Amino acid sequence: MVATVLVVGGVIAITSSPKAATPIASTSPTVEPSATPAKVRSTPVGTAAPRPSTFVGIAASVSVSPPPAPRSSPTPEPGLWRLEGYIVDEQGKPIENVCVVIGPVPCAQYAPHTDERGHYFVDIAAAGSQTVLLAYDFYFEIPGRQTVWLRMTPTGSSTFNAVLKRT
Repeated sequence: MVATVLVVGGVIAITSSPKAATPIASTSPTVEPSATPAKVRSTPVGTAAPRPSTFVGIAASVSVSPPPAPRSSPTPEPGLWRLEGYIVDEQGKPIENVCVVIGPVPCAQYAPHTDERGHYFVDIAAAGSQTVLLAYDFYFEIPGRQTVWLRMTPTGSSTFNAVLKRT
């Protein structure tokens, strides 16, 4: 008897419920504009100048007048500090494909490189209040030009511009 009541109650509930045959409006995703096509940047063939025996500090940054950016570079994510700047020649013209080496390792295929405006950026993990600040070594190198060695202990986002002289 109890089973009959449950079955009859279920049939009544199903037949008296509103029909779900009405279509649900679906929204199509917004089409995101395509990004500027990626350009493979690799250091030209050759041997970079020897690493210098002395480093420079962030105060050694030079003044530059870069051309305007065709597209802005992304801003750093929260919790990151950005080191960015321009690498130019003796006449102040941008140098493309300068390898930005982080630490003692050599330039690698996926290391940051300067763009056609000589611009580069590297995002660094921001130090927390309980973090011991670390010194970083950055080498800016390209065959046929002197290598610049920057040593810095970041305390926030910084700008460093440099001139790479011919060797």
